[in-house]
This record gives sequence, structure tokens and C-alpha cells, in this order.
Amino acid sequence: MDGVDLSSVARTDWVSALNQLPSLMKLHLSSCKLFGQIPSPSSLNFTSVVDLDLSSNSFISKIPDWLVNISTLQHIGISRNDLYGEIPLRLRDLPKLQYLNLGYNHNLSASCSQLFMKGWKNMRALRLSHNKLHGRLHSSFGNLTSLTYLDFSYNAIDGGIPSSIGKLCRLKFFDLSGNNMTGTLPEFLQGIDECPSRKLLPKLASFIMSNNQLHGKIPDWLGRLDNLVKISLAHNLLEGPIPVSIGSLQNLTTLTLTDNILNGTLPDSLGQLSKLTYLDVSFNQLTGMVTEDHFLMLTKLVVLKLSSNSLTLNVSANWIPPFQVSHLRMGSCVLGPSFPLWLKSQNKLHNIDFSNASIFGFIPIWLWDITSNSRFLNMSHNELQGWLPNPIHVGYSSHAIDLSFNLLERTVPIITPEIELSDLSHNCFSGAIQLNIGQHMNIAGFLSLSHNQLHGEIPLSLGEMSHVTVIDLSGNNLTGRIPPSLANCSFLSVLDLGNNSLFGTIPNSLGQLKHLRSLHLNDNHFSGDLPLSLRNLSLLETMDLRNNRLSGSLQVLDLSKNDLSGSIPASLGDLKAIAHAPMKNRYILYGNYTGHYYEESLNVYVKDQRLKYTFIPLLLA
Repeated sequence: MDGVDLSSVARTDWVSALNQLPSLMKLHLSSCKLFGQIPSPSSLNFTSVVDLDLSSNSFISKIPDWLVNISTLQHIGISRNDLYGEIPLRLRDLPKLQYLNLGYNHNLSASCSQLFMKGWKNMRALRLSHNKLHGRLHSSFGNLTSLTYLDFSYNAIDGGIPSSIGKLCRLKFFDLSGNNMTGTLPEFLQGIDECPSRKLLPKLASFIMSNNQLHGKIPDWLGRLDNLVKISLAHNLLEGPIPVSIGSLQNLTTLTLTDNILNGTLPDSLGQLSKLTYLDVSFNQLTGMVTEDHFLMLTKLVVLKLSSNSLTLNVSANWIPPFQVSHLRMGSCVLGPSFPLWLKSQNKLHNIDFSNASIFGFIPIWLWDITSNSRFLNMSHNELQGWLPNPIHVGYSSHAIDLSFNLLERTVPIITPEIELSDLSHNCFSGAIQLNIGQHMNIAGFLSLSHNQLHGEIPLSLGEMSHVTVIDLSGNNLTGRIPPSLANCSFLSVLDLGNNSLFGTIPNSLGQLKHLRSLHLNDNHFSGDLPLSLRNLSLLETMDLRNNRLSGSLQVLDLSKNDLSGSIPASLGDLKAIAHAPMKNRYILYGNYTGHYYEESLNVYVKDQRLKYTFIPLLLA
């Protein structure tokens, strides 16, 4: 029989059907909606299979014993299923096996020291990512001299990498990111005498070890791997300087070193990387000047991230960068005092972070032209003055604009079209909030106008922001009542109206906000009883009502400076999140939009002493 029609065979009985094909050499059943256990027949007849692909199904199974008995196998792919249990050690003894892909099963386990102690003599590609490999890589790993592709990312491998990897002369791709590696990168590699032209790892193009706990210095040998295209060592504990030798890697397109403890200056040799498209050294402890030499030949650069260091940009007033970047993140770099004119040359910007950049003065009109298609604009924590255009026209794909902590004044502008995050807090805006603001921001998820000089009433149109999770209007001079229309904001997690001049009763409609976790109405002129509907707020974690004129009976986190009396009603037990004190101190952050949060803050009076908390202490609730 030359073939079999599996369409008429039950998906749990496919192995029996295949047993009718003793001469079968290729078996491709990926994405065939197979499920359950991989069957184990009493006898196996398709023992001539060379290529087996069962990936992207729904198997919940151990790797079957019969697999290791097919000595002809060269290619095994059973990725993206729900396989579990130990990876059979006998796989390493299959004499012709060259390709093994068991990635994205999440529950396959093996001890690295056992699995790679011997065997695998013809193995070219090992793809075992997103599983539960554990233990250390033994020095015998250097004996897999046919290996070209290795992906062990997102497992539980610990220790460091053995210096014997230098013997893997054919290796092109190396990824151990997302493990528990706590060692150092070896200072020296073995194998320089075993590879052609006496070069270390002459074919290695990608070296990826991000999201571990590696410490120590970045070794100099990394800058001698001439074929490297990508280096990613992000999110580790690496320290010391960035090796100058990395600037000699003429094929390098990606260098990611973010979130380490690297110090020293940024090597100007990086400016020689003419193929570099992605440079991220943010969140380190780098210091010193960044000059035009650092960008001299970076004509292909698309992403530049230097944020959260102590770097100072020192370029001439008429400097025109050789690149056109889409992502430009230079937060906490000194770019001022005047607004950087070189930015005007960038016309492909999608993501800009110039926060805390020591920039003073007015925002030039041309900024709004070059950012018309930007998805993210952050110029917070500067001393920007003047006023904003009204309306602000940003791109249709925009997500966020953050101009908080500046000296901007006049009226709050309408931002069009719809935007997900708008933070104009801690400025000098005055006047009333425009009545139709909610109509223009009806898909917004985060709105903060806190700590300005706004007056007038809260617009009814805020109730049209049906997707909003955070509304913060605290620290202004707003008057009037809380509009009942806020109850239409059904996804609202945070409502902060504290420190205003609002009055009247707290509306019953607030009890409809089922997702509300933080409610601040403190330091206003509210009066009357608290609505019983608030007992429905089962997710509420913080409620601050102090310094009002409320009456009634309540137990909340902070009710100081009121005229409350009576006993604690049992019905308030429905406020489950308040009733259960947290087990440990923790910061409470709501409304995450591209790394932007509303941080919980609470003033508590203890023996007439005012204490400010940005977290909930263990015994405070």
C-alpha cells in the first residue's frame, strides 16, 4: 500500500493507520488537530521514517518509547504541544538524528548534565526552548561539534556557560535567554586551534543570553567573533565597561545590553558599526559624554535607546544625525538646556522619550509636525514652558502622550484623534476642562490632569470614555458635584478626585464601577451619608475619604478628620479587597500603558502626624 487517507481515521488512532506503511519515510502531521496521548502500538511497522513532524497539535502525552526505536530518524519535530515528563536519554543515541525540536511544550524536563554527557554526534539543530531543562551545561557540551543551531531559551538552566563552547566551530545561533544562569561568561574560550583560520566561533551570528542573572564583565572575546550579527545580554547583572572591541564587529546589526550594571563611558568605537540598526544600552550606570563620533557611521540605525544612564549629549548646534530612527529613547540623558534642534531632521519617529533631559524653554512648533505619526511621546520631567497647540493633532496610531512635570500653562488642549494615554499632570494649566473632552478621548485608557490650576466642573462627557481605567483630576480647584455619568466608565480602576473643592453627596452610581480598586475623594467638601452601593465594590483596595463633611458609619482605610460615628456595619465585609490585609508591603500600580502607571499614594494621620505612603503597610488596613 502506497498511502493512507487519514481524513477518515479517528484522530486518536492515527498510529494504527500509519502501521500500514512500512516503507514510509516522511511523516508530516503538523497542525492536524491531533490530541490526547500519542498512541503506543504493540508493534511498530513504520521503522524507515527519516522525517517526523507532529508539531502544533494538542497532544497531552509523554514522548512515546517507540520514537527512540526508529534508528533512521534524522528529523524530529514535536514542538508546540503539551508534552510532559522526561526527555528520553536514548534520543542522544539515535545515530542519524540531526534535528530535534521539542520547543514550547512547557513541561518537558531533563538534566542538562545527563542529556548532553555523550551522544548527539550528528546533531545540527537543538530547539528545546520553553520547557523545564535544568542543571548546568557540562564541559562535554563542547563535543557537539556538528551543532549549528542551539535554542534552550526559557528553561531552568543554571550556572554559567562552559568555555568548551568555543569548540563548536559550526555554531551559528546560540540562545540561552530566560534561564536561571547565575555564573559569569567565561573569560577565555577553548577551541581556537580547532576552528578554520584559528578563529573563535567563526560562523556564530546570534549570541543571546538575556533575562538571566549573569554577573561579571562582558568578555573581550565577544568582540572578536567576526560574524556576529546580534548580541543580546539584556536583563542581567553584568558590570564593568562595554568592551571597545565590540566596535570592530562590522556585521553587527543588533546590540542589546539594557538593564545591567554596566559602567564607564560609551565606547565611541560603536560609531563604526555601519550595519547597526538596533542599539539599546538603557538602564545601566554609564556616564560621560556622547558625541557625534558615537554615531559617525550609524546610517542604518532605526532604534536608539540610551535612557536611564548619566550620559550627556555633546554635539554641535548644526549637527544633523546620519540616521533616521523610529524609536528614540534618551530619558535621563542631558540633552538641554535648549531644545535639541537636531531632532528636526528626524521624520520617521514613532516612539520618543526625552523625559528628565534637562530641557528648558518653549516647545518648537515643528515638533508637532515630526511627531504627527508617533505612537508614544514622553517629554515629562523637564522645564518646558508656554502653551500647547489646541487641539494637538497626533497620529491615528498614537498610544500615549506624557508631558507631566513641566511648566506648561493656559488651557488643557484637546488631543485628537483618539489616544490611549494622556498625562498632563504637574503643570500650570488653568481654566476649565473642555466640556467635550470625553468625546475626543472616547478610547482613552489613562487620563491624568492632576496638580494643575484647573477650575470649573467635571465635564459630563468623561462618562463617554468607555475604555478608561484611570481618571486622575486631583490637586486642582474643581468645583461642583461628581457627575453620575462616570458610572458609564465600566472598566475604571482608579478614580482620584482628591484635593479639589467638590461638594454635594457621593453619588450612588459609583457603586456600579465593579472594577474600581482605588477611590480618592479626600480633601473636598462632600457631605451626607455614604451610599450603600459602595458595598458592591468588591475589588476596592484603597478608599480615602478624609477631610470632608461626611456622616454615617463606615470602616475604611483612612477616615480621619470627619464626624463619623456608630459601629462598623457587617455589610462592609463585601469590600473584600479592603477586608483582607495584604501579606507583605507592596507598591500598588494601576493602569499600565507602555510602562506608565498611576502610583497609589495615601496620607495617613497617626497621632496627629501626617504620613504619606505610596504602598499599603502590612498592618495599616
